[in-house]
Amino acid sequence: MGAEAARIERRTLERASSVTDVLAPASWTDARVEAWLDWLGEDADLPAAVFRFAEDLVQRGDSAVLFENARARAAFRRDLGAAMLAGQIAMSWPRADATTPVVQLGDGGASAIAALRARHRGRSMARAAAREMGARLQAVMDSILRCEGDPAACADLRANASLARSAEAARTAGATDAMILDAIALAKAGELEWASAEPDFGAVEDLELICVAAGAPEPVLAAAAWETGALALALTPDIAQGVARAWGGARGAVNLMSFGSGPDFDAAGFASAVALLANALAAVGGERPASLGLAGVADWLVAQGLAYDSEAGRTAIRDLYRHAASACVASGAKLNGGLAVFDDPELALRLGGASASAAPWLGPVTVAQTEDGVLTRVMTESALCGLTAIGADLSQARAWLLGGQDLSEAPGVDHAALAARGFTDHEIAQAEAALPFAATLAEAFSAIDAGFLCDVLGATDADLADPNLNVLKLAGFGDEEIAQAEAYAMGSGALSQANFLTAAQQAVFETADDLGPEPYFAVLAVIAHALAVPAMADLELEWDTTPADAAGVIALAAAAKAPALRMRRAAAPAEMVLDLPKTSEPPPRTVREPEAEARAPQPERIIERIVERERTRRKLPDRRKGYIQKASVGGHKVYLHTGEYEDGELGEIFIDMHKEGAAFRSLMNNFAIAISIGLQYGVPLDEFVDAFVFTRFEPAGPVTGNDSVRSATSILDYLFRELGVSYLGRNDLANADPDALNADGLGDGKNEDEDGPQPASHFISRGFARGAAPDNLVFLPSAAARPPAAEADVCAACGDIAVVRKGASLICETCGTRATPQGGDMTG
Repeated sequence: MGAEAARIERRTLERASSVTDVLAPASWTDARVEAWLDWLGEDADLPAAVFRFAEDLVQRGDSAVLFENARARAAFRRDLGAAMLAGQIAMSWPRADATTPVVQLGDGGASAIAALRARHRGRSMARAAAREMGARLQAVMDSILRCEGDPAACADLRANASLARSAEAARTAGATDAMILDAIALAKAGELEWASAEPDFGAVEDLELICVAAGAPEPVLAAAAWETGALALALTPDIAQGVARAWGGARGAVNLMSFGSGPDFDAAGFASAVALLANALAAVGGERPASLGLAGVADWLVAQGLAYDSEAGRTAIRDLYRHAASACVASGAKLNGGLAVFDDPELALRLGGASASAAPWLGPVTVAQTEDGVLTRVMTESALCGLTAIGADLSQARAWLLGGQDLSEAPGVDHAALAARGFTDHEIAQAEAALPFAATLAEAFSAIDAGFLCDVLGATDADLADPNLNVLKLAGFGDEEIAQAEAYAMGSGALSQANFLTAAQQAVFETADDLGPEPYFAVLAVIAHALAVPAMADLELEWDTTPADAAGVIALAAAAKAPALRMRRAAAPAEMVLDLPKTSEPPPRTVREPEAEARAPQPERIIERIVERERTRRKLPDRRKGYIQKASVGGHKVYLHTGEYEDGELGEIFIDMHKEGAAFRSLMNNFAIAISIGLQYGVPLDEFVDAFVFTRFEPAGPVTGNDSVRSATSILDYLFRELGVSYLGRNDLANADPDALNADGLGDGKNEDEDGPQPASHFISRGFARGAAPDNLVFLPSAAARPPAAEADVCAACGDIAVVRKGASLICETCGTRATPQGGDMTG
């Protein structure tokens, strides 16, 4: 045969675990190339791998005495490799050695179906549980790997609060305590990843059970077929046995669209390809029958301008299968099977999406890959040929299907309407640039920068985290306006509803969604005589269908006397999330009076309450309380300012280090802003505390000026120890030994005397109280052995005592106010 040589190119292919350069046909998409590599093995030279496969079949054919001489063997190898690379044919190996069981409900079938459903549920739960437990155990390891400080303490469930929470979450997800201990041990040993593979229960398309449907209770079968996708229903025991024998054997398909259509159909080339594939399948051998199918029947029909649900269309399909059956017989190949219809997703992917199921058309739009690897929407080859065959205007059809790819004059959402809602030319250009690559208008507008969405449209963090965020709705556009603009910019995607086509022309482009299953059953009936294996209709249901919908399809198949039927549901959308109602919080516990507590002492308990917070920013009051803590860490002064909500919860912090470099000061200021924003969006303070205590960097060492924290491994360690002690009651973070956390001998720093009496302004916010706090009130030290109180200069502006004398003036080191002494007090 004369398969046209495919142009081979080198391309970079991004795979799940690697990036590699491969040689492959230039017209194939990356997904198609990857499908061939998965089948032939990891080989960077795909053409060489294809011809090695052909040579392997030659060796098998010699064992079966398929070739007369060396010339015939060489021709077979050459033609088979060329046909595969040209996209004309593809094959698959036999699937399994075990035969698919056939049961009847009255003969133990009911229990077999119940067991099938139980296995399916167990596998689904095992996959989901494996994913969840893997993520939770990885979090256990991360809690240790990200911990700063003593390694033994980091791996201690009692010392590392983050580790304890991660372990509890892993246990809740189903991980055993032994698994949790393994994760801890591996993290201590230096391993970084909890790598685990999902359970492998075989290919998705494998059939597990074929049931004879005659006289069976419809609800039982419908629910099992709908739930599992692994149950086929046959009319009679003979049909069931025939389908079961063929299932799992070798398969091969001839791609009809590679031979043209209508008057240009290469009948001789098609017959040669069928004969070549028949001999290749015979060379594979095996006990099971090998099935040969015709891929892309509906595409081939549309390309000629023939409607699938028409007498002319069914006649053309019948003649095509007769031609293929004659070619199989003429080849002399002993297939131990023959012509069949089947749906093999992997085989279809290797043929560019063409299925051998003889099902109705999938539609006029597909995706093509640009030179830089980006997928974009284009019209299918069959749609272009079909429109040409019926004399339609291609440019008009392209605008109808793909849209104008801009919004300049889109009804409802044009440039003027967008500008009126704050969109600039930059955002409009971003959305329009994404139109060729998006499936919906909302997806195109999701390319707009998050900064614009927040600053102009008022999007919250919860909005940005929502995978279903519709930017146009956020901007105030209605559903009807959006739908009209989407049809204008992106097209309708359905030629069966095109207003520039007649009703007869629209029928040519009807899809499976337009037709329903009845025309499919009718096509299988007219080709049944040409098939060596009973036809099994393979239908895909929408993901949100119900068992009642499946029961309706079974009834239609029975009315049409379809030999066998299998139904599979499409996978649920990845972004699908249940909108669960919020449950009310349990009533608060009754607080016992102190006297009652004294009469009935209870052991100390640690209770963790999980509080769900909305991701909206909680603003602080304009006039807020808090405190200022001055301290010195390793000789470096640091001022911590806090701001609180009315209920006393921490809402903001400020960090000042006046004598450090400008870069370090700016970094600390911006760090404080980031922490404050997190607190105001509901991040618990204890998460920050757990994350930053024990961080280790200079400056570090003894802490002076703080009565609870006396040493720290870094500035951040000190700050979050102080916040943990003051706001969370985390007395475990306090330390009395100033040398306990001395990091790498950074020195003792400046030792400040904190034993003298402290004025009230050191503890009470003078500004918040509007000067109501008396300046002559002081807090004496509690220890009787301390020296007498010494007078201290207090800054009249900020209330701090960080006042030093420089010449004749007094200067506050905290706020910089300069004053002259008058009677021992500062005046402005």
